[in-house]
Amino acid sequence: MKIFERITKRPALLNYYLRRSFYWPDTLPEVLDYWQQHNELPFLYGGDNWPYDAMCERQRRKGVYASQYLTPDRTACQMAALAVRYFDNDSRIVDACCGTGQLTRALILEGVHPSALLGFDADAELVDLYERLYPETAALRMQFHEIDFRCENVIANPPFEIVECVYFLQWLSRTQRSGDRAVLLLPYGFIDKQRPKAVQETMRHFIIHHRTPMQEPFARTACRAEIVVVERA
Repeated sequence: MKIFERITKRPALLNYYLRRSFYWPDTLPEVLDYWQQHNELPFLYGGDNWPYDAMCERQRRKGVYASQYLTPDRTACQMAALAVRYFDNDSRIVDACCGTGQLTRALILEGVHPSALLGFDADAELVDLYERLYPETAALRMQFHEIDFRCENVIANPPFEIVECVYFLQWLSRTQRSGDRAVLLLPYGFIDKQRPKAVQETMRHFIIHHRTPMQEPFARTACRAEIVVVERA
């Protein structure tokens, strides 16, 4: 854990990464380190979800990479409510591509016990943050195609690039059995695409139970999305 001196004049989050001095916390785990050391965040903040807001602000300054389009709060809550409605409550919930834990946070607010959750992501920084924010969950630093165990209940905001999204759904079809379900945030209209053929070939493995357009924009992209509930056929 890095040791940080207290910042006497903390800028508001909106300006934190613009004015950040080199010795101030930069990554989200470092921000968490600062909070644990000083019992305050290194920036002035009036919200209730600093990991999400800080990540959005950091992306505004440094750009988005690896298709990390963060799930907004209301959408995360909507997906969590659908998960509670459609999932088998006796089985573990896998938060695939968990990022900062937006979906895990929403599931916990819906009453799901953290010990029933497993999150994984390929980003080491975000997995470090995730397992420290939600210590009662299980956390893995892995890409989805490296996961080879059964995932009965999956909730995810997977990569939005067409090829990666197809790979994700192919992985989902391999790691789920008939009757297993998933709540997914997908590019709008993706499941209707006729090209590439792999989209419809993969979707034949699933029964669609619910789909609804995302009602709010992503913070750092204009991509449209929809929430889709699928069941492995």
